[in-house]
Amino acid sequence: MSELDDELSLEEGKYVEELEGYILSTGNEELDMRLGGGIPVPNLLSIEGDHGTGKSLLAQQIAYGAAKAGKKIIYVTTEAGVKELIMQTRKLSLDMTEAFLKGLIKIMPAHMEGVRWAKKAARDLLHVLGNYMAYIKDEYDVFIVDSFSVLAVYADTSVVLDFLTRARTLVREGKLIVLTIHPSILPDEIMIRIRAISDSYIKLDFAEIGGRLVKIMRIIKIRGAREPADSTIAFDVDPAFGIKVVPLALAKA
Repeated sequence: MSELDDELSLEEGKYVEELEGYILSTGNEELDMRLGGGIPVPNLLSIEGDHGTGKSLLAQQIAYGAAKAGKKIIYVTTEAGVKELIMQTRKLSLDMTEAFLKGLIKIMPAHMEGVRWAKKAARDLLHVLGNYMAYIKDEYDVFIVDSFSVLAVYADTSVVLDFLTRARTLVREGKLIVLTIHPSILPDEIMIRIRAISDSYIKLDFAEIGGRLVKIMRIIKIRGAREPADSTIAFDVDPAFGIKVVPLALAKA
């Protein structure tokens, strides 16, 4: 095994040294309660799910809560431009316009309409992002990559593991790092590493409950929560609330 593999193996088998952490509200009281109080910080949080399951929505909900708490956020998006992302959050009552204008949230699009990425350039994107994330570490409290899998799909395995090691180091320094992931895009080897090295792991899916199709949030693990989190959270997307938690009893009705 390489030194990098040895380091990751150690990380996977033990807790990192605890910092004086805190719980970050998502800005959604019901969701916070179901998550055991909110999102523990520091934390490496991975959100896995197929297209349409709500990964970006959950990332935006976390960014919204962080902005309300006065935290500084870097939001890297592969699926929208700056204006488009702001409009999306506005339509879902997660409006981050004021936070954006105040400089609390910086949006970095890794998306250019009509431009095809060359594989060589795409391979370097994750390496560049890892360097950038470490270089500006004093300029943010929360760093969101939506979607990590799109940036990692052409990268060599060693580059992906190096990025995860950098993320782990930044978490030790008190950061919240959020990665959204399409599981079918990345190799199983990488997915196993991501699941193991993450402090918290949430898997999103669809489920039919009582003849009703709902989105499901499965809390695989959430390290540092103040209260026990629900193992399964059913939710809908509501323009008035963003994420609207649906009681399982109601979902079954």
